[in-house]
Amino acid sequence: MLSISKEMGFKLYQQRLQSANTAVFYYLFDKLTSLFIKSKPVKITSPKKILIVRNDHIGDVVLCSQVYREIKRVYPRSKITALVSPVSAVLLEKNPHIDNLLTIDLFWRNKNLKSLRRYFGILKKIKSEKFDVGIDIRGSLLNIIFFLWMPNIKKRVSYFNTTGGKPFLTNPIEFKKIEHTIKFDADLVAKGLSFKIKDYWPEIVVDKSDEKEVNKFLFKNKLKNYICICPGATSVKKQWPVRNFDKLMKKVKLKYKNYGVVVIGGEEDRDLVKHLCRGGRGIPLINFNLRLLSILFRKSKLVIANDGGPMHIAWVSGAKVLALWGPINLETIRPLKRSLVIHHQDESATSNNLMDLITLDEVEQKLNFLLKNDFTVPLN
Repeated sequence: MLSISKEMGFKLYQQRLQSANTAVFYYLFDKLTSLFIKSKPVKITSPKKILIVRNDHIGDVVLCSQVYREIKRVYPRSKITALVSPVSAVLLEKNPHIDNLLTIDLFWRNKNLKSLRRYFGILKKIKSEKFDVGIDIRGSLLNIIFFLWMPNIKKRVSYFNTTGGKPFLTNPIEFKKIEHTIKFDADLVAKGLSFKIKDYWPEIVVDKSDEKEVNKFLFKNKLKNYICICPGATSVKKQWPVRNFDKLMKKVKLKYKNYGVVVIGGEEDRDLVKHLCRGGRGIPLINFNLRLLSILFRKSKLVIANDGGPMHIAWVSGAKVLALWGPINLETIRPLKRSLVIHHQDESATSNNLMDLITLDEVEQKLNFLLKNDFTVPLN
């Protein structure tokens, strides 16, 4: 036990050292660039054309989806363009508060000519739109430079003290308080555009044709009462062991015989989903439209998921959610509304095995509770 504690202590030391070194780098970078780049503060009043940049993960795009509604509430005549990753665009396609969608991911990670050409195409479009205001919700130095400063948007807004970029912003906003992401994302936009948020809750907008498509799926598979399971994760550290999902599905099949089980995943989860559904224990659902997935979740009796995009789609859509949580800060990104979280933080455990600490018995216990009870988790 002592050796594990020392290992954990060393890893925490490394993480803090890395974080401190990163903070020093951004501080020095801002100091140096401020000698050559002078972005003057610009007052923002009645913006006509606004670019909102959030081009990363699915969950992040979902959790800031309220900003479009809130901007239109205050500035109904404004034209809003959302710049998001290609995989996330489907979630915003039917949002009436968004006038235009542009898609590009964090292209500098791909390191190829195709991604670079794609960027220059987007850069040209952004320049041609002549936006009044550009807001990078991600708070990314590279986003600020490539999507706000390079296109020469007159009024540029973002947090500057998370990953730098202050000299490239006309209206830098200091990040002062650790809060849930749905609050500090929305507050960034509100401060940048000088208004107050009325409703912080995110939304995924669907229409009647979406509802019809999901109802077809449910009818085809004879699903009335059903549980959704999302066993995939972006990393091993965030994934409950497959053997446990396997045992859980056996227990659900025995105890809740009148419930169907839908096992959901992306292309990268195909083998995992098929494995869990073998012998007819579940209905596999691969690469389902993410917007339609929000309806499927909402109509379900329960969604069980690791931390990730599907989990956030589920709770934002109003589904009951049992979230299995790994080494990610609960305070800033935990699921709300009708959600329960199982999370263990043990000093004697390395960050690689936090998910192993979640037992089958406690998942089964919380599953039983959620199927029988209803409640609401507030945004504090």
